[in-house]
Amino acid sequence: MLEQAGVEVVFGLPGGPILPLFEALDSSPRIRLVLAKHEEGAVFMAEGYAQAGGRLGVAVVTSGPGATHAVTATGSADSDHVPVLVLSGQVATNSFGRGPVQDSSGAGACIDTVAVFRSATKLSTAVTTIDQLPHLLQLAIRSATAPVPGAVHLSVTADVLRERTAAPTAPPVQPVLPPRPASIALARAVAALGDARHPAVLAGQGAKLSGCGPELVALADQLSAPVATTFKGKSVFPEDHPAALGVFGTAGGCVRAHELLLGDGIDLLLVVGSSMGEFSTYGWDPRLVRDRVVIQIDSDPVQLGRNFPIQFPIWSDARTTLQELLSQLPKNHVRDSLWPQGHVPSTARQWQGTSGLLKASAVVAQLSERCPDVTDLFVDNGNCFGFAGPGYRSGPDRRVHCSLNLASMGYSVPAAIGGKLATPTRSVLALVGDAAFAMTAMEIHTAVEIGAAVIWVVLNNGGNAMVANVQQLIGLSITGSMYRCPLDVAAVATALGATARVVTSLDQLGRALDEAFALSVPYVIDARVDADEVPWAVHGRVRVLAGSSDAPETAP
Repeated sequence: MLEQAGVEVVFGLPGGPILPLFEALDSSPRIRLVLAKHEEGAVFMAEGYAQAGGRLGVAVVTSGPGATHAVTATGSADSDHVPVLVLSGQVATNSFGRGPVQDSSGAGACIDTVAVFRSATKLSTAVTTIDQLPHLLQLAIRSATAPVPGAVHLSVTADVLRERTAAPTAPPVQPVLPPRPASIALARAVAALGDARHPAVLAGQGAKLSGCGPELVALADQLSAPVATTFKGKSVFPEDHPAALGVFGTAGGCVRAHELLLGDGIDLLLVVGSSMGEFSTYGWDPRLVRDRVVIQIDSDPVQLGRNFPIQFPIWSDARTTLQELLSQLPKNHVRDSLWPQGHVPSTARQWQGTSGLLKASAVVAQLSERCPDVTDLFVDNGNCFGFAGPGYRSGPDRRVHCSLNLASMGYSVPAAIGGKLATPTRSVLALVGDAAFAMTAMEIHTAVEIGAAVIWVVLNNGGNAMVANVQQLIGLSITGSMYRCPLDVAAVATALGATARVVTSLDQLGRALDEAFALSVPYVIDARVDADEVPWAVHGRVRVLAGSSDAPETAP
């Protein structure tokens, strides 16, 4: 049935109840089974596979701790609307409540994994008879790949997996198209855009998922409108376009995007595919919507007006809506352009300045300068966002992926492996801090075993530097956040079979990147960076954690 659904790769770990499925997957001529080192890593690989490949990611884990280990990554995929199917094993139905090893049926004094997954998925249910399996598997795949995608979970008992039966002949799951925008909503939006003198656009992940990059470019050209993205929307709009403002928000925000979107110069804000959460709005900054018309487009009606009053909500897919708007907007409407004319991103040498310690901002800028034009960059949680937002130039072929809503550290190490398997001809890199690397580093061995040529660039600053930065900015003492013994990331990577280099200067980093691209093997760059460098956008996070309602400054 998985083969019929077009599944080509499954990530997982074996265990008693799931062994029959593991054996079948291992012998399948059409499905590649990737053995991970931890269930969380397996699901993060499935998430990265889905993000890079634009199709369903699948992970298989065993019952009990195997399933509970997978919950965090599953919740991460669901909160970021990534289509992931998690199949977990379960003890046989005739042993429920009798104390079998790794019983997670919820019968008696044991955990109920179906219930545990319900708050981390769109659908979590049990399969206890072979007759249920075809329908529930199709239901799960349809739910995961719906217009508002997400993660799903099926708990399959050992007795079901032991049964042998011919796969039912069933039509493949057909994609469900999102609703078209209502005519009256479109007409109102067209009128508002026609009246605006200084419109601006904020594009989020929904814009990226819909593939509306070309429409955004056409809209920017037609409206003379500057375009900012959230970090999750980064790469939907080419950042070398003259209308590009860069990233807006707490995660990786750029000064020029904040100065324009929070200033008094614009009279209409078009929000495309963003739920307008904390990180996407610089801590729900009220200036983002104050004294201007706001149009919000989203395929999930729950997100429309969730956090701010919206005059013109449109429930539909971003690409479909933009195509309709472009066809109805007047073609030669003259406006005063707010494009950031003549902006040139800072170079790695400019970010580095005269500092004796390697700057993380300079590391990211050099990645931007040296990465091929066809690249997937997986960015981990923490200060990596703050440096990648302004420092890494992205676009339709230089795609950026992250896992931001649940904001689980350690995501990018395994996710990049999944991404490489989904897109083997593209260069795949991960940008990760040393504390996040420590959480999932064992998956480097998985990459070595399967020959996944991923490059991990580790910003090694001696611990949880973002937390320490926030503690300091709030006025707290920096305790418990930094390592007493810093990680030797290169030594860990070498022990796991990867090629690794320590770099402490931009020249060393350049040589390491050249070698990594030339060798095309699992490669780890241990970049020893200044722990005291604080990304500018972190100040918005500090304001929220401190409980302040004061508007943050828009210049560093």
